[in-house]
Amino acid sequence: MAIAPSALPASDLVAAHDLKADASEASGKGLPILLLYTASYCHYCASVKAEVYYPMNADPAYQTRVLLREVEIDSAGPIRGFDGESFSHHEFAKARGITIVPTLEIVDETGAALVAPLIGSGVPDFYGFYVDQGIDKALLEIKTRKDAS
Repeated sequence: MAIAPSALPASDLVAAHDLKADASEASGKGLPILLLYTASYCHYCASVKAEVYYPMNADPAYQTRVLLREVEIDSAGPIRGFDGESFSHHEFAKARGITIVPTLEIVDETGAALVAPLIGSGVPDFYGFYVDQGIDKALLEIKTRKDAS
């Protein structure tokens, strides 16, 4: 499924608050978790959110493919990590080694990467394709793990 700019109204992304609870939900549904790292000062972040993530968030088809959460690296807002430890968004991003925004991580219920991160905004015409490709690979990895167990 290709992501294209949409006429749908922009809908706010869900800020990461409790990744331990999100992990439980994602695991139960067999979904990967997409962590989008942004910053309030980042115009590239605003652009990819408007062009890719807002339409994705508003599209019901994506709700059956991925759990999307936003982490603002310049925020002191609280977040509970995958292990239940409390952080600020800034501390969480720093602990995961995130220094460039936007960065996209697609992870499993433990917070382990399922695919290589997508760092920066890249080529605008292909960014949505790379996001979709990452989701597809992550879903395949989850299915493969499930089938092997």
